[in-house]
Amino acid sequence: MNREVRTALGAAAGLVGLIVAFVFLVRYLVPSVLGAPFSAALIAAVVVAVTGVLALVWAAWRLWTWAVRSFNR
Repeated sequence: MNREVRTALGAAAGLVGLIVAFVFLVRYLVPSVLGAPFSAALIAAVVVAVTGVLALVWAAWRLWTWAVRSFNR
């Protein structure tokens, strides 16, 4: 398998992973925090959501830089 195909498959797998992580964050993680029986559940859910989105943006940036470096070799 040549470099371009490996990079494309890795980028596609990475994008699928990012989409699955975002769906998990929005569908399961944030609602479970919102449903917790304590008074700061809304604040905790916002913190979890913002942290999760920032982590996904960081992972997407790392995936992008990996793909660019892989194509430039």
